[in-house]
Amino acid sequence: MNILQTAQRVAITNGSIQSVRAASGQAQVFANITENATIQARPYKEIPRPGKIEFIRSFMPGGEFHDASIVDYAAAMRSRYGDIFIMPGMFGRKDWVTTFSTKDIEMVFRNEGIWPEREMFASFQHYRTKIRPDVYGENPGLVASQAETWGKIRSALNSIFMQPKGLRTYYEPLSYINNEFIERIKEIRDVKTLEVPDDFMDEMRRLIFDSLGLVAFDRQMGLIRQNRDNPDALVLFNMARKVLQYVFELDVKPSMWRYISTPAYRKMMSVLDESLLAAQNMLRETQELLEKRRQSGEEVNSNSMLERMMDVDPKLAVVMSLDILFAGVDASSNLLSAVLLCLAKNPEKQGKLREELLKIMPTKDTLLNEDTMKDMPYLRAVIKEALRYYPNGLGNLRICPTDVTLSGYNVPKGTNLVLASNILMHDKNYYSEPEKFLPERWLRDPATGKKTPINPFTFLPFGAGPRMCIGKRLVDLEIETSVAKLIRNFQVEFNYDSSRPYKTSFLMEPAIPFRFKFSDIDQ
Repeated sequence: MNILQTAQRVAITNGSIQSVRAASGQAQVFANITENATIQARPYKEIPRPGKIEFIRSFMPGGEFHDASIVDYAAAMRSRYGDIFIMPGMFGRKDWVTTFSTKDIEMVFRNEGIWPEREMFASFQHYRTKIRPDVYGENPGLVASQAETWGKIRSALNSIFMQPKGLRTYYEPLSYINNEFIERIKEIRDVKTLEVPDDFMDEMRRLIFDSLGLVAFDRQMGLIRQNRDNPDALVLFNMARKVLQYVFELDVKPSMWRYISTPAYRKMMSVLDESLLAAQNMLRETQELLEKRRQSGEEVNSNSMLERMMDVDPKLAVVMSLDILFAGVDASSNLLSAVLLCLAKNPEKQGKLREELLKIMPTKDTLLNEDTMKDMPYLRAVIKEALRYYPNGLGNLRICPTDVTLSGYNVPKGTNLVLASNILMHDKNYYSEPEKFLPERWLRDPATGKKTPINPFTFLPFGAGPRMCIGKRLVDLEIETSVAKLIRNFQVEFNYDSSRPYKTSFLMEPAIPFRFKFSDIDQ
């Protein structure tokens, strides 16, 4: 009996049609990969790798990569070892097999099955499953779940997050939030230089937090201007940054937290406790406000993402509201800063974008909607090129569902993989003139009507397949809205060194102050 028949028989014995389909799909994947693995390959132990002691020392004070990013480290290892190497595991964390091969990346994504698994943020998962199972129970969220548990949650959320119709209602309120941000810029910029202060990144985070909060909690938080000291909102705002920092300390760098209660572990647990309480308070207040509006006869948006999540499961709504902020605030604010920096350093591209914007935004305070935003090819090309120019992190994480051959080596089932596609975005073998900011590379050539051929497995900022980022459409919506409003209202400049504007721990983060100059557009 072959593997496909065996899986089907097990599923039928369990009496579940859904299990039959799932098991059949997974079994076919395993069969495909097993066939690949039978090709003569070199053993796993021969994959190049630094020693564990060498790895630890390299990140300690005085080490080769003490002040470097994980991306710098991986790029150096690629130069040293080639397109595949092992990042050693220790203190309870497994090895990470890191590959830069597009063939490896394609093979993994095309054969990952319907329930792809990836390395979890172990400290995050520990909190939800061991410390607070009373809250998270069977819904630890997409970030902290695997296999069928993940599949059920994702299936319930896909219709809410992955379909454009659910996001259409947010164009107008996001326009109002961005109008408020524009007023904030005018308040804080220097009257002579028109430059914003050194801490402008904090202001961009507040913009993104208010935008995401509109979805997560169905109301505007007011952190931009109206209610900058909102206590529960500030707890969640600060949590979004701190959790990522602790994840890097506990789950990426060598850490003993699995064996002893380290200071970083205790701080992480405290932050997660505080943010959970704040989220519960915010959601309770939102529900009370909505009920009052219903009783008074006011119109309530029954198609809001929060309302739809509450219909699925109120506990899941709490989890996803937290995860929207946890996964989205820093990543999206970094992307916004990257787009502005690229446009500031390439004024001709900024001018071309503004020409497109003027056609659909006749006045500075034009409210955006589905009709005005549907035909914005250059805006979307600008954002896509900024994602390439300043990639956020190293790549995507996956776990091998069965034995597989990568770059000629046998990699066993259960191995953690880092698909380091982001480094390829600056590889001349895949992108012509990668050092230049060229949104046109994503558009059709006006003369030929053809696009520049680009290997899709070199550009995966949101991942791929069933486990691609569920918030992609939400990120698209908020960044498109913010960039459109800002470039329609201001000429943006940056008159400082921008040779290394970001550093990377787990994800990209600012390494310099963003003192943008915002000059008003006359028309």
